[in-house]
Amino acid sequence: MNDPVDVAKAAIHASAKRRAAITLLLALLTMLGPFSIDTYLPAFPAMQAALPATEVQMQLSLTLYFVGFSVFTLFHGAVSDAIGRKPVIVGTLVMHAVGSIGCALSGSITSLLLFRLLQGMFAGAGFVVGRAVVRDLFDGADAQKQLSRIQMLFAIAPIVAPILGGWLIAHLAWPSIFWFLACFAASLAFLAHVGLPESHPQSKRLPFAVNSLAKTYSTIFFNKRFQLLAAIPGINFMGFFVYIAGAPAFVLTHMQLSTKDFWMLFVPGISGITLAAFASGRVAGRITMRKQVAIGFSVMAIAAIGNLIVSAFVQPNVLVHVIPFFVYAMGMAFITPTITIALLDAFSWARGSVSALQSSCHVAMMAVVTALIVAHAQKTLLGFALVMAITPAVGFAIWYAYVKNFGDSAPMISEKEVVSDVYEPT
Repeated sequence: MNDPVDVAKAAIHASAKRRAAITLLLALLTMLGPFSIDTYLPAFPAMQAALPATEVQMQLSLTLYFVGFSVFTLFHGAVSDAIGRKPVIVGTLVMHAVGSIGCALSGSITSLLLFRLLQGMFAGAGFVVGRAVVRDLFDGADAQKQLSRIQMLFAIAPIVAPILGGWLIAHLAWPSIFWFLACFAASLAFLAHVGLPESHPQSKRLPFAVNSLAKTYSTIFFNKRFQLLAAIPGINFMGFFVYIAGAPAFVLTHMQLSTKDFWMLFVPGISGITLAAFASGRVAGRITMRKQVAIGFSVMAIAAIGNLIVSAFVQPNVLVHVIPFFVYAMGMAFITPTITIALLDAFSWARGSVSALQSSCHVAMMAVVTALIVAHAQKTLLGFALVMAITPAVGFAIWYAYVKNFGDSAPMISEKEVVSDVYEPT
């Protein structure tokens, strides 16, 4: 119990207030990503006119953010495995604040794109490393409960962000959005510095080297368990995220609403995630992973079918069209915590790295959505609905393949064992 990490862990488990404080801090860290995306969506038309920029270039500002996020996320996890969780979180938050200031001062679309890339490069550490912190400090069902609580608190950000962005653009110039993001990131850096314990002990740290990093990621990425488990939440999220990335078209064009009305899309979606996260925490340890995933996919299927019917035959009506979005969000979020815990447990020898690789793959999927899918899907409401219907069908097929290969468990596998269970690169 002399190890500082053991002392911090014991203190957290002994005090409900300290557990709550850690949960809140980790949730705040995960909120940086949604704020970096959703806050400036209502400002798209104003930014297009001011910079000036085209609609494609504004979508590119999302794509480049996700590119930076997905690539550098790989390094956040690996570096945290090597030097500890806390310095990575604090350092990347400071750099995100720098990128936000650059966005606020941008006078051209080129400058904005460069600083959005910089924002993305350092936006993911709080989320990725934060998940590893949870698994460092909590075990089994308790870890799933913590992730569910964090997800519930995290859900506040996508609700508040577009409302705040709509208010700022209605009363101030668009750079005020990025000044807010700079202040938010800097405040989180301070809170993490004073309130976050180091959860990764020196004895468990891995050496950081390019060759070692490449080998670790290659070993994990080409493992069958990783490929199947990591793909499921990412594919499912694509059916949800197409609405988020296409929010300006959905809210302003199809529903004929104003920049202050983005909450009408975001609140139902995030409410669905929050309710499902609460339910997932309640059933943690009470039902099997297979049953929980089956329930989630059933809910998503009902939502997708209902959305196709509504989008094809019902005239644009925000209340009617967001109900399937709400239901889909519930099914999607009910699945995610149990899959995430199974993935982290399967690769417990490198939780930071596997968390980073999963997030990198997830965000790369979002980059594909913004670059290739949104521009086509957002032209019609049926286009949105088709993406929502196709992606969970693919996700379920992947889940079926996982169960067929491994059952409904994800036992811990050692660094040596994992090498024998890989797909060979071609």
